[in-house]
Amino acid sequence: MATLLERYKKVQEDLALLNFSEYETRAYIALVALRISDAETIAVTAQIPRTSVYKVLESLLKKGYVTATTGRPRRFTAESPRALKERIFSRLEDTFDDLEMVHGILREKGMPQVIYTINGKEKVLRKMAELLDSSRERFMISSSNISLLREELDKKITAAQKRGVEFFVVALPKHKSIPGAKTIRREGLIATDIVADGKFALIASADLQACGFTDNEALAQHLDGFLQIMMEQ
Repeated sequence: MATLLERYKKVQEDLALLNFSEYETRAYIALVALRISDAETIAVTAQIPRTSVYKVLESLLKKGYVTATTGRPRRFTAESPRALKERIFSRLEDTFDDLEMVHGILREKGMPQVIYTINGKEKVLRKMAELLDSSRERFMISSSNISLLREELDKKITAAQKRGVEFFVVALPKHKSIPGAKTIRREGLIATDIVADGKFALIASADLQACGFTDNEALAQHLDGFLQIMMEQ
């Protein structure tokens, strides 16, 4: 039987796949144990520097993984593991249903392999920049990392907007979106999905360390349609 430390390490590794930083993982696990607590107690329990704990908790609030009271001192509560599991599983179920549909299209039309894998955060961001440079009409993004994308691709985004490219964004609640973009909020976002002009598509992991890219219009339009449905719901 796995020891408590082994279980903790496994939970930490698994939450990292869901875009939890190390400190966010510690804070969330501490809050699950504490049920409700103030930042000072969370910092001590989770062994997070006091200078960092508020930033960590604000990030968890934006992602919808914790809630907070309005009084002083603010007290925080973690979303229950069961509720978090249901939310993430629901999102993943939708994603895999979508992938199954893509698989059906490929099988029916007998298309060759048209999805290319890119590894490394720098290369993934470079491909995103290329898509922004090539875009002429519409750029759709669904991401749990909108703030990071804005920071890394700000000049490319601004240049595309000056060319008249329309931006449509699906972002987590409370996350800042791209200025001037039509934006909706959705909880449970994990991956980053991008479609440029309905012709090129990219799906990246939560940490942007890897992505799949296609220049096949049939696949790109399928993801484009999926994102449009999200925008309209």
